[in-house]
Amino acid sequence: MNEIQAKLEALKDAKYKLLLIVGTPGTGKSKLIHDYSQETGIPIVDFNRIFGEEVPDGSDGQYIEKFMEDFLKNYKQDVILFDNKRILYSKHSTIDLLAFLKKISMDKYVIATWNGMIENDELIHIRSKLPEDLKYPVDSLECELLICK
Repeated sequence: MNEIQAKLEALKDAKYKLLLIVGTPGTGKSKLIHDYSQETGIPIVDFNRIFGEEVPDGSDGQYIEKFMEDFLKNYKQDVILFDNKRILYSKHSTIDLLAFLKKISMDKYVIATWNGMIENDELIHIRSKLPEDLKYPVDSLECELLICK
């Protein structure tokens, strides 16, 4: 957990206080965030448990964004943990996951698992049920990365 604390400390003066725990399936991302949750007492926000697997038809992602706005008004912790975010990249969602997490991280430290990898100087977001993965240039991320292998 010292590695997570060091990454959070590095974000202290950053515009976006976002730490992505990046790895392909089975590399220990969820275990790492769950261990951190147990150690700190900070609960994990599990979107799949809250919303199910699909964004309501016609909502265009606005439903989730509005939910998060309302949720954050009452969220008292300085750090928010996200795991299981498949709903944010379902076929009905138009949410840009990285932009969504960055927006939240302007007010709170955000630690989120990220199903993907770094390859050819790009952060790849693996989206198993969609035709293509998302790619973001590493030099424009404006966040910290913790890579699980």
